[in-house]
Amino acid sequence: MKNFLIMLLMLGFAAISITGCEKKMVDSMMDVIEPSETPTKDNPEAYTVALVQAAIDLYKTEGLDAVIVYHNDPANIDGQWYVFITDENDIFVAHAPRPDLIGTDLKDVEWLVEDVERHDGSTLGAKIAQATATGAWIDYLWPNPENEQIEQKRTWAIRHDGYLFGTGYYVPVEDDSDEQASEVEN
Repeated sequence: MKNFLIMLLMLGFAAISITGCEKKMVDSMMDVIEPSETPTKDNPEAYTVALVQAAIDLYKTEGLDAVIVYHNDPANIDGQWYVFITDENDIFVAHAPRPDLIGTDLKDVEWLVEDVERHDGSTLGAKIAQATATGAWIDYLWPNPENEQIEQKRTWAIRHDGYLFGTGYYVPVEDDSDEQASEVEN
């Protein structure tokens, strides 16, 4: 009888492992948002906020380790969008495009030389680190990795459980060549 129960238990474990009943460690971030609610990149501000909220939701459901692993994976960079995360002391724990920042202090990130005179003397990182649980938008110049040009970037950052979650987008440059051409014609 004892051997029969052990054999039955072993068959049960084998069946579970064969059928793949294990849970995926991390689902796609945007899967936590219902399709009808998912903003598109055509509305970059809403998309940016949704991406950060999806990271927070992943943190809530899967935990800190899972969200850090997910956001340090370069496969999760979506063009100009990626989520960065700092701990409660503003030390980077996730930054897929710049893994060299992991372990460094967000508050040490400087403004670009082209952007310094627009700001109050604090660092760019200190400005981002001021984000609270209600969130904050920060506008600054930053190199766009898609074209290597210095462009206006808009970042949404928000605190949750002391951690700072953020992402941003590059503000599209308006093409005023048609406007200039019509002025020349007149």
